[in-house]
Amino acid sequence: MTTDFTRTGVLPRLITPDCLWTGGCIAASVPGFLAHYSCFLLKGARASVLIDTGHPMHAEQVERDITAFLGDRPLDFVFPTHGELPHAGLLERWLRKWPDAVAVGDMRDWHLYLPALSHRFRQVAPGDVLDLGDRDFTFLPAIWRDLPDSLWGWDPKDRILFLSDACACFHPHTPGQSDHFTSEIAPPDVPLMQDFNSKALHWPRFTDSTGSFAAMDALLAALQPRLLCSAHGAVVDQPFELMPLFKAGLAQAA
Repeated sequence: MTTDFTRTGVLPRLITPDCLWTGGCIAASVPGFLAHYSCFLLKGARASVLIDTGHPMHAEQVERDITAFLGDRPLDFVFPTHGELPHAGLLERWLRKWPDAVAVGDMRDWHLYLPALSHRFRQVAPGDVLDLGDRDFTFLPAIWRDLPDSLWGWDPKDRILFLSDACACFHPHTPGQSDHFTSEIAPPDVPLMQDFNSKALHWPRFTDSTGSFAAMDALLAALQPRLLCSAHGAVVDQPFELMPLFKAGLAQAA
């Protein structure tokens, strides 16, 4: 059976010719709403990288999508943006399925979790790159991060910024909304983003997050991204138009 990578209302969806959005949605803590648990497969001319592993609840779906999109090519790199279940919970599964794949990221503690696979871990830092053949996938500091080991990623060819937990928002429990870009749905709701960030990032409840806004503005000005890809929200195809809303969704009283 041929996998449909066009917009269908449910994942997967091809967001550029070289980048597949897959994963699924899970009921949110707010009744009547869902949260994305997404990962993204970027296929270069020579090598591929999976950004986040997907949630274990979606393992079979993600595996089908990855396999179909790669065709006869292997998966070369797996990039867990940080060591939390929705972002890294399937790392062992993908490394065992693709025995030549290498895990890249801040792998500081992973030898304790998967010691038998530690020879396939590559520690990277902001500024390091992966040569995918027709693009250098670049690792970036995570400005709005979840854990200390969080990293972001940048695809300079398609100008996609992979943001892990940032720019996340719950969405209504309405069939057919799971694979929408932000331009295809109503703007993200600020109280819903504040609720998500207070539970996922935690630190906005205890500190003034507005101090991070200048760094985010500088990053966007330097990169000029076309798409923002969050693990827990719609793909943002209006990054500069919606950034004030994402800032408001992060800012909370200390």
